[in-house]
Amino acid sequence: MKQYLILLKGKGALDYSPEELQRRLEAYREWAFNLGERYVTGQRLEREGAHFIDKNTIKTDGPFLEAKEIIAGYVIFRADNLEEAIEITKTLPLIDYFEAFVRPLIPAD
Repeated sequence: MKQYLILLKGKGALDYSPEELQRRLEAYREWAFNLGERYVTGQRLEREGAHFIDKNTIKTDGPFLEAKEIIAGYVIFRADNLEEAIEITKTLPLIDYFEAFVRPLIPAD
């Protein structure tokens, strides 16, 4: 089985209530639990950061990236092939709130 990465990118505003955040986190945890041994890891990312175009060009206007530019988090999981990885990604509850990119990881060996 290969490992796959889902990158979650903002679609727009990321302002939501603490209750909504908790609801989304609970749905994500249940999804990860249901993946069983296929689930490797996942993490939310802080909003502040920098978007490099090249080593001399950073595309931000302040300490926070624009909501539509934010990579909000990632998930790493196992699947037999890209088609299966796509089907698994479709079941991710966060897909309703973020754009998602799914890509196979190249083993470090």
